[in-house]
Amino acid sequence: MHTGKMTFDDAVQFFQKEGYQPRSVAEVEAKRGTSDPTYLVYTLGKLEIMKLREDYKQKMRGSFSLQKFHDAFLQQGFPPIKIVRETMLGDESPTL
Repeated sequence: MHTGKMTFDDAVQFFQKEGYQPRSVAEVEAKRGTSDPTYLVYTLGKLEIMKLREDYKQKMRGSFSLQKFHDAFLQQGFPPIKIVRETMLGDESPTL
């Protein structure tokens, strides 16, 4: 929506399909996405966690499980993702 490549209705459909949201909730989220300047912060954090999960999965190979990732991630507490990455991956891999 911010780049002009997605209409409001496209965004509503996206939230319904990808977020499994009912239409009423999807409309609220699409409106929030266009009016709340902090919405990007939430999305960026989500994307960084998803990237960390994928990198952790590659590191752990056959022993990876979502439960293990979840437990290891939450065990870190609430530091910035960069620090969590360093702890969980043992390096300073770049974030997004």
